[in-house]
Amino acid sequence: MSARYENWRDDYQSRLKTPEQAVEAVKEGDLVSITILCPAPLVTAFVERAKKLGRVDFRTLAPGNPELFNADLIKGEKEIEIFIGDAMRPAHDSKVATYLPNTFMLGMKAFDAGREEARMPDVFLTPCSAPNEQGYIHFGPHMWQRKSYAKRCKKTIAIVDPNMSPVFGDVWMHVSEIDTFIEGAIKPVDIAGIEERINTLANEADRPALLEILKKASSEQLALVESMFHAFPPAMLANALGAVEIDPAAQGIADNLRQIVRDGDTIQVGVGQPSSLMFLAGAFDDAKHLGVHTELGSPGLAKLWKKGIIDGSRKTLFPGKSVAVAWTGCDGEDYQIIANNPAFELHMPESILNPAVMSQNYQMTSINSAIAVDLLGQIASEDRFGGHMVNGTGGQPDTHISAALCRDGRAITVMRSTAMEGSISKVAAKHDAGTLVTIPRYLADTIITEFGIARLLDKNHRQRAAELISIAHPDFRAELRREAEELWGKI
Repeated sequence: MSARYENWRDDYQSRLKTPEQAVEAVKEGDLVSITILCPAPLVTAFVERAKKLGRVDFRTLAPGNPELFNADLIKGEKEIEIFIGDAMRPAHDSKVATYLPNTFMLGMKAFDAGREEARMPDVFLTPCSAPNEQGYIHFGPHMWQRKSYAKRCKKTIAIVDPNMSPVFGDVWMHVSEIDTFIEGAIKPVDIAGIEERINTLANEADRPALLEILKKASSEQLALVESMFHAFPPAMLANALGAVEIDPAAQGIADNLRQIVRDGDTIQVGVGQPSSLMFLAGAFDDAKHLGVHTELGSPGLAKLWKKGIIDGSRKTLFPGKSVAVAWTGCDGEDYQIIANNPAFELHMPESILNPAVMSQNYQMTSINSAIAVDLLGQIASEDRFGGHMVNGTGGQPDTHISAALCRDGRAITVMRSTAMEGSISKVAAKHDAGTLVTIPRYLADTIITEFGIARLLDKNHRQRAAELISIAHPDFRAELRREAEELWGKI
């Protein structure tokens, strides 16, 4: 056995630092990558370090810490890649942050190809598990690009999270491959302490509901709300931990989707609404032998595995396994099913979200949401009102293209027919000027609203307009038809 593996404990001990010591690796002018859901102790230490330096650039995915976007604290470019998220949307709106339109399939390409324009971060900040007996750590159920960046960045600072659930897949790295570790800054969740506070400090009427939520939550979820768990109104807490309500429009969409889900489909379900509601709304309940090859999770995904609806038995790739980049988006019960379960695997996004790979699946079926679709089938999922960014591409281009390229695949887009309490049609004759088109019309396939299914593949412009008008809200159909006929002639 090599010394690297035989003496890994000594090596690991030599790499342990405090948060303050660890972030000294960040130098003026560096580009720093901060992973999604990066723990507060590491982010806080980075902010304090950056305040002392003249300029530090950083890149992050779905950021959640407002201090990062305080222009008075950190000087330098502030990039949000792939997905903006609710918390930091104001930072983008105010132009404090800018958007990096990476995709998962191409995010590492420039670096791996040795391109001169490649900008791989100098330092990567991430949580990780404690080392196992062989000296390997993993990146937990929210892996995303953690391993991808840790393999490529010059320096990686990893903070050990004792609440990280064990996962299977291509998630492991040896401690010798990571520059610096931080221990002790994150404490294990005290579930007994939370239960005691519920029984002694919570509103008596709320106690049964809070105890039920506690029973279903994962350790990662509890760590975020541990100290104040007992003080939250149960409905608010349940919502924060992934509980969702199925509104009538989402239920109608699921009922329509159910009609075209086939036995044996390999499915991908995207983040956002209404796509993330489809598991709980019963869209897949009539199917058999479904497989999962997806970007992330949604509430109810793992429960379908438990029911036997998802078994992966007909999958071409990873047969018998549900695979993803992260299980983010699942609810607490799902996380409990997934934890330490070899039927669920995580892999690096540049590998499994590559359409050249993903399209090989049997009946690859992508299901993603949209903000608006015009009558040509141009799908806008990132912005509204002509360039006001709401989200970002996420994994939609990767997964939609994969399903489109799959010989027996189907690329599905789901959306409610209206927005703004029914005042705006999400089926538009034309997008507003400046709208970011996420999926071009020549890759459009199937669009579903609560009013029906529009099949666009192999349809001309007039035929597409007719299909899409038929699934628009009835209040807007006459005007859409008038506008369509002005543009393309009699429909």
